[in-house]
Amino acid sequence: MATGWKIVAAFIASLSFATLYKVQSQQIMAAGIVGTIGWLINYYLSQYGNDVVAIFAAATAVALSSEIFARIRLQPVPVFLVPGIIPLVPGGQAYQTMLSFLQGNYLAGVEQLVNTLFLAGAIAGGIMLVSSLFRQRKIIQEKET
Repeated sequence: MATGWKIVAAFIASLSFATLYKVQSQQIMAAGIVGTIGWLINYYLSQYGNDVVAIFAAATAVALSSEIFARIRLQPVPVFLVPGIIPLVPGGQAYQTMLSFLQGNYLAGVEQLVNTLFLAGAIAGGIMLVSSLFRQRKIIQEKET
């Protein structure tokens, strides 16, 4: 699939999940943009090597852009974060992990399981990093006032 179609697919995936998540119609396009930003960063960085680092950077970008959109549009961060993270979720990898175990290929299954857990941990780490920085900033601002 050409890269252009993959970008459109990432946008539609985020958009669709935003719709399922019952995001207000004015915010759906922004949620799609957040997901596309994350997918693009993951796509281009993963071509240079480590997928875990690429997905960590992408999750960090999704969390950062979600925080920014949330402040600009006066919405809660999950309105943009949850749909935006969907294109990064390693669902195909998790499927391959389960398939390997079901086929009795336990060594490949364990290898894929560890990789899937690293990817999921990288997503969580990227979100946590940005979230904690913004929370710390908020605490500092409250103490100053």
